[in-house]
Amino acid sequence: MALPTAVVFDLDDTLHDAAGLEAEMWAELCAAVGEELPDVELGAMRERWLHARDTLYAGVLDGSLDIEGYRRAHLAETLAPWGTPSEALTARTLALRHAQLERARFVDDAVELLGRLRGEGVRTGLLTNGPSWMQRRKIEVLELERQLDAIAISEEIGVAKPDPAAFAAALELLGAEPEEAVMVGDHIEWDVRGALDAGLRGAVWIDVAGLGGEPPPGALRVTRLADVPAALERLGCSSA
Repeated sequence: MALPTAVVFDLDDTLHDAAGLEAEMWAELCAAVGEELPDVELGAMRERWLHARDTLYAGVLDGSLDIEGYRRAHLAETLAPWGTPSEALTARTLALRHAQLERARFVDDAVELLGRLRGEGVRTGLLTNGPSWMQRRKIEVLELERQLDAIAISEEIGVAKPDPAAFAAALELLGAEPEEAVMVGDHIEWDVRGALDAGLRGAVWIDVAGLGGEPPPGALRVTRLADVPAALERLGCSSA
């Protein structure tokens, strides 16, 4: 079966194991929070953490917040029902989150998938939202530049997913047309609907959060990166 001519990947929770690193950080964060705010209910805290993440991160993408400002606001919003975090707790949280950069690591099967696609002549690119300094550091630690044909970071291209212009910029760097490219990512709105709205041939949704349900027409759902090749083959053979 034929593969698409070009594949564009998201970074965090697609190629980079952001969720795994956060889970490790979370245990340390909960211990620090518990010392200062012992009444915190950890299950509710986790729900508030996840709920606030995308909403507040929009401020990073539109330039109204820098990463430190976002992380401070994220912690404060998460803990609001139980109190205001001290500067010491905030500083500890900032240090824990910054340390994740230096520990960047691949999701299982990522290296093998990138190598297989390149070996079969597929052009591979990256389209990620976030500040250049932060995303570039992950890319450097992972040595991704030598494994991809193009890298597009929202701050560098001046537009973020799900704006169709972000996908257009990534495809221009990759030298590919929308109808010959497929997007692979974990975010149903930013990666999947964004790619389809931009006219890409299709999208593969990696449902790492286990949300379930059917993706929009033109997209396929998988639960792990190892299942991406089969999905790409199906999309590569479908009519554009």
